[in-house]
Formats: sequence, C-alpha cells, structure tokens
Amino acid sequence: MSFVNVPTIMLCGFVVQATFALLFWRNWRTEPGRQESLIWSASAGTASVGSLLSAFYTGTYGLGSVTIGPGLMLMSLGLAWQGFRRFDHRDVDLNLASAGPLLWMALTTIVPVFHAGVLAPLVLWGVLTAIYAGLVVHELRVSVREEHLPSRPMMMTWFGAHGGISLLGALAALGWSLTGEGGALPEQSLWFGFLALELLLHGIVTGMSLPILFKERLQLENQWAAATDTLTGLVNRGTFLDMLQTLSMKVRGEGAFLYVDVDHVKRINDRFGHSGGDHVLKTCADLIARELPPHALLGRLAGAEFAAYIPFCDLEKAEALGHVICESVAQQIFALGDALVSVTVSVGVAHGAVQVTPDELLKRADAALHSAKVNGRNSVVVWHEGERPSYA
Repeated sequence: MSFVNVPTIMLCGFVVQATFALLFWRNWRTEPGRQESLIWSASAGTASVGSLLSAFYTGTYGLGSVTIGPGLMLMSLGLAWQGFRRFDHRDVDLNLASAGPLLWMALTTIVPVFHAGVLAPLVLWGVLTAIYAGLVVHELRVSVREEHLPSRPMMMTWFGAHGGISLLGALAALGWSLTGEGGALPEQSLWFGFLALELLLHGIVTGMSLPILFKERLQLENQWAAATDTLTGLVNRGTFLDMLQTLSMKVRGEGAFLYVDVDHVKRINDRFGHSGGDHVLKTCADLIARELPPHALLGRLAGAEFAAYIPFCDLEKAEALGHVICESVAQQIFALGDALVSVTVSVGVAHGAVQVTPDELLKRADAALHSAKVNGRNSVVVWHEGERPSYA
C-alpha cells in the first residue's frame, strides 16, 4: 500500500478535526447550556493537534509524533465518551477520560521497548483505543434503552467497528512480532495506511453524526412537548384519548376508567394565586400516579381533571383504588404562603367491556364524576350498567 501517504492522511485529519472543533465551539457559544458541545469541541480539538503531531512521524521515536500526538488522539476518544455521558445528563469524569492517554504517554516516554520500533506502540494503541471505544458503545447502549434516537444504533456500530479495527491492528502487530518479523514492519505498511484511513473516516463520520443526534433529541423534545401537559408531565387530553383507543383495542375493552377532579381548585387560585393552584395540581398528579399500578394510563384532561385507564381491572378493584386516591390526597398538607391547607378529590369510576367503546367509557365515568361533585364531593361514585350513577 505504498501509494498511501500516511502523513498526508494525518494532515487531512488535522483539518477535518479542527473544522469540527470550531463548529462545536460555535454551537456551545450559541447554546451555553449544551455542555456536551464544549466537550466534543475539546475532543475534536485534541484530535486535530494529535493528528498534526503524528503526521511528522519519521519511523523513529519522537516525543511529539509518538508520545504526545497519539496520546492526544486517545484523549479525544475519552472526551468523546464523556461528551456522550453529558448528552445523556450523566456525570462527567475527566479523570477516567485522561487515564488511558496518561498511561500511553508515561509508557512511551519511559519504557525503552516503545522507542525500539512501531510494534509495541501499535499494540498498546490498539488496546487502549478498543477500551475507550467500548466505553462509548456501552454508554450508547444504555442510552438506547432510556431514550430511543434513530442514530444511536448506527453510532454504536461505528464506534464498535472503530474499536474492533484498532484491536485487530494490535493483534496483527503482535502476530507479526511473534513470527519473527518484528523489525521489518515498514512505516507505510498495509496496516499503517488502513488504520490511518480508518481514523480519518471515523473522525468524519463521528463529527457529522453528532449534529444529527442533536436534531433527533430536539425533534423528540418537540414531540414530547406536544403530547404532554407542561405542568404535571402527564400526557395531555389528545394524547390520552389516542392512547386510550389503542390500549382499549389491545385489551379488548377489559379495563376500568377513573375520572378524578380536584375539588375547589378555583378557591386555591383566588386565595394563593395560580402558582399555589399549580403546586396543588402537580402534587395531586404525583399522588394519583403513585397509587396507580405501573401499567395504568394516566393523563390530565383539563384544568383540575385527571383520567386513568387500568387494563384488566375489575370494578371492585377500581372502586377501592378510587378510595385510596381520595384518602391519599386528603391526607396531603400543602404549605401555601403562610397557610397550611388540604384539598380533596372526587372520583367517577366506570368499567369497560368488549362492547363498550372508549368514548362511551369516558362518558360513563364523567357521569359518575358529575354525581360525586353534585352530591358533596370528596367521594367515589361508580357507574352501574343500566342505572344512574350511585354512591359507592
């Protein structure tokens, strides 16, 4: 592969990484809250300097081309890993990011075998690169389970391939050494050229993929904002009804519907302002969610009204759950201004079956809730088949 000029490839890497460093820096300046942009800018910046220093490798040991240059490129990978952690709101640990590069710099400076040829540096470089690439893959794998962004699996594959190729290069160099050809590995051998090209391609693909990750996160946040209630974090009315339709079809209508209304919220707003009312509603939403089973669907339909659909829940259990919610809210003390206040809720309960549509189920629960509010509030009313709602 003599037609591949490794120093030229490394100089191209310097230009590419410096460009990405500037772009991420500008992105961070525009949005200072995105600390991951600053970390990725530092990652690309260290990679650019490392590529520049490595381009001056002449086949013999040099402090800049063998120790500092590759060390900075390892540091770049460690910073990229920490950037992914920051992107997913996890703690950043620069000590872990710099441990591998510092080990590289120490060994290549002190240990004579790293001055004698390229085989020992190739093996150590491949192992450390594979470790850091594996840490990035692990971070992305954990994040995929928590938040699905389409580009994450692609980036997992790419970083996995980067680590695998680097490790394969280390094994090839080690194999070369064990066969007795250790001193004959030329500077521009097949592996040198291939690894340099892969390193350049890795930098390009990574730098182009990260903005896509930002865009996907923004789209997901916009979708979430459109589907949820900003105060409580619950799904809003439109999303709840859509999900109710889908869930009801899956369970063939077998489930219970609870319609919950916080009593006299207007009085709270009039006395303590809307901030006081918002605090009450947010806390009540949390209390209701705490009492529901994990598989229940909960949403805020309007104002002080919440709705819950519980698949495969019979009427008796739903009624008991309504009483638990009433008691849980009634026992909660709210500190509003200088006053300590409590609130109550009214609950309407209806049970679905195969022949009952979600719209009909909602109407039945609403009728039961209306009965509870008309007849004194702070109660649970059950809608019975063929009857007017009556107190439970």
